[in-house]
Amino acid sequence: MFSVVQHYELTLDANSTDKVLKQQLKQLLPSMPRRMDRLALLTLLLALPFRDQLASRCGIYLAADYPSLNNMYALLDTVIIQQQLPKPFEFVNSVSNAASFYAAQMLNLDGPNVFIGAGSQPWQPLAELAYADLHCDIVSEALLIRCLQGNNQLSGQAVLLRRGDWQPKHWQFSDFVAAQG
Repeated sequence: MFSVVQHYELTLDANSTDKVLKQQLKQLLPSMPRRMDRLALLTLLLALPFRDQLASRCGIYLAADYPSLNNMYALLDTVIIQQQLPKPFEFVNSVSNAASFYAAQMLNLDGPNVFIGAGSQPWQPLAELAYADLHCDIVSEALLIRCLQGNNQLSGQAVLLRRGDWQPKHWQFSDFVAAQG
């Protein structure tokens, strides 16, 4: 199944503004894409600790239990309330896969970048997608990321996997942490 290379966990102040997240990223990146939403900012903050060890054929598998809520509200307001066409930023970032696309672009990765909407148990579906790509030799490694927002939290977890013999028992992040070798 898997070999756990590295894991990372991030917890931020739930009241952190997008400006604060961008300032943190500017310290880590030489340049940033324009007009990223909160989900993309958090995804990048979770992916960047792995950047020095990622192979170009790494895939990014992102799960969040929310879309970018501000973008969805803006999109719905523009289309339904104002009855106008959405702005490009509202439309593009309403597709949550934009967050994994930005991360792949900033890390120069050629593997697939996939977003799944997930509830409280995202690790098994993320790992199953990664398993399929790893064992079909589509990717050489897989970066799994989970973003959490709301309920007074802004956090996330990430794990870098390669092919191996280990399989999670409970499909929790703690399984991946314990298995890192």
